[in-house]
Amino acid sequence: MPQHVMGVEGVYMPLFAIWLAPLVGAIIIWAFGPSLRSWGGPIGCAAIAVSFLATLASWNDATRQTVAGATTLVGAHQSLVTWAKGFNVGLLWDPLSLTWVLIITGIGFLIHFYSMGYMAGDKGYARFFAYMNFFVFAMLTLVLSDNFVGLLIGWGLVGLASFFLIGFWYERPSAVAAATKAFVMNVVGDVGILFAIFIIVAVVGSISYADAFAGAAAHKFSPSLLYLACLMLFVGCAAKSAQVPLHSWLPDAMEGPTPVSALIHAATMVTAGVYLIARCWPLWQGSADARELVGIIGGVTALLGAILGVAQWDIKRILAYSTMSQIGYMIMAVGVGAYDAGVLHFFTHAWFKAQLFLTAGLIIHALNNEQDVRLMGGLRTRQPFAFWSMTIATLSICGVPPLAGFFSKDAVVYDTLLRGHPELYAVGVLTAGITAYYMFRMIFITFFGEYRGDVDPSNLGIRHPEFAGTPAVAEHAHEGFDEHEHHTPVWLMVAPVAVLWIGTIFAGFLNVGGDSSPWHKLLEPVFGAAISYPEGTAPVSELISSAIVLAVVILGVAIAYVRYGNAGALRDAISRLREETVWMPAILVHLFYFDLAIDALLVRPSRALGFLFGQLVDPLVIDGTVREARVSAVWLGHLFRSFQTGLVRAYALTIVFGAAAFIVYYAIVAVH
Repeated sequence: MPQHVMGVEGVYMPLFAIWLAPLVGAIIIWAFGPSLRSWGGPIGCAAIAVSFLATLASWNDATRQTVAGATTLVGAHQSLVTWAKGFNVGLLWDPLSLTWVLIITGIGFLIHFYSMGYMAGDKGYARFFAYMNFFVFAMLTLVLSDNFVGLLIGWGLVGLASFFLIGFWYERPSAVAAATKAFVMNVVGDVGILFAIFIIVAVVGSISYADAFAGAAAHKFSPSLLYLACLMLFVGCAAKSAQVPLHSWLPDAMEGPTPVSALIHAATMVTAGVYLIARCWPLWQGSADARELVGIIGGVTALLGAILGVAQWDIKRILAYSTMSQIGYMIMAVGVGAYDAGVLHFFTHAWFKAQLFLTAGLIIHALNNEQDVRLMGGLRTRQPFAFWSMTIATLSICGVPPLAGFFSKDAVVYDTLLRGHPELYAVGVLTAGITAYYMFRMIFITFFGEYRGDVDPSNLGIRHPEFAGTPAVAEHAHEGFDEHEHHTPVWLMVAPVAVLWIGTIFAGFLNVGGDSSPWHKLLEPVFGAAISYPEGTAPVSELISSAIVLAVVILGVAIAYVRYGNAGALRDAISRLREETVWMPAILVHLFYFDLAIDALLVRPSRALGFLFGQLVDPLVIDGTVREARVSAVWLGHLFRSFQTGLVRAYALTIVFGAAAFIVYYAIVAVH
């Protein structure tokens, strides 16, 4: 029996419960949605809970190691379909898939539970939970697959589910446009992965991870082909994980309901790129050029996302750019070969990012769907739970010890130095400082000073959206609720956020102990020697590095305090915010012109090409050819039909003329 590189062959039925429970929930809600009414939420939550409990029950089997000959195998495996040689499809259960599934189902359940309160009264309540269940199923398909085709199917389904959820309020043109934009950009990534699969199958004759990685280890790929395969895979990663230049769909995805933003940013979708690189690390290990490209793109994305976060006023867009920046950290880590550090940052980020978004939802819910922080202020006393929740999660994302983000971010930043990338280390440190600045900018503007909800928006510059960096408030003014029905028990939304505090505070301690830490021991069987720490290659110790990062973070917080949090800034908040709004640099307002560049280079030429084919080539050439063929056939039909007179004398005359023509022809041929 062939042996899987990462998991033992065999039968493992619990994987079906983990994988299919959300799909069953989605089907039930879809089938009976109109008659379920408010039961759509509990059914959706129950489906995710089943998947999460099955995950916990299967924990030991994901980390179980067996020895077969000279190979140590880890995890479990369930075969699904054997199509042909090299085309076996199955499910893989190992420490890496366990890590992702825990977040997808665990954080996913909390977001589902929260949604029962947030989405109560929405006319698409049941439909919303059907989409959410389907989203979780798609992501589970992606991470549980043991082969590239299964991964691509999950990859595509995740894009489809995001299209449903981002465009959930389809009555709003902006939501439909955002959903379309996200879908199209993700399809670009799908095509990249498809080409990578073509290369892999052409070289190793198989779609399975095991065969591809064994082929890379056996040097079956030429250096150029391996680089090309990694490059195509990374196109998929960049599209799904919002890496430069395919990042602009992510902020626009805020058009969806806030729980959707939490699910996309914390537990699913945008982390798929990190998973793909971590899963395919044997391919990247064989191509130093591909790793360098990934590390550079990740660093650029981390820095660019942080800079753009500085220019935002919409609370959800601030968090969206923070996601882009933090995913950049993860991509940078796996790009330099620090796979466990990248996955650890995914793990801690899931907790504090879900907390940030769900807390933002509490604020938006309480302020009648207001999302512009300029129209907030003074919420520290009005919403103390939201204040402390947002503050703790902000401290964590900034990397303040001993919160979770401190351990994972420091691991990412220091590993870039350990592995010989001082330039990326500098980017990581600088990004940490900017992150602290814009996150505490949000905290000071939102929670301190006087409440500005009753201030004329023009006094804050909001009626000049061309200067604002975010769309005008009117476009965010409602999230599809029937206001008279939007009164739900607060605990439905508060309880999940309170649970998230646990991970936001303590999750990072899993990495305490270096090579002997629980985190390292969990992932060592997957990544092997690739995650061992190089010794003696860094100019400073990890302790000094942590002190440098922390000093830069404190500097970022201090600058934010001086600009937005001290007594003078709070007293003059309205005039200061208006001045900043109006005088925001154009390059930041236009988000570094990425959308304009994509529009000029791709969208408009595509539309022009479509117009050319639609108005000229199709009607005049293609349709014209078909039309002329039809006319010619009709004319020939009429011609030959005219010969069918039914008169024997006419037929005889035709035969005579025909025979005469033959005779003349052959006579001429004979003469020559």
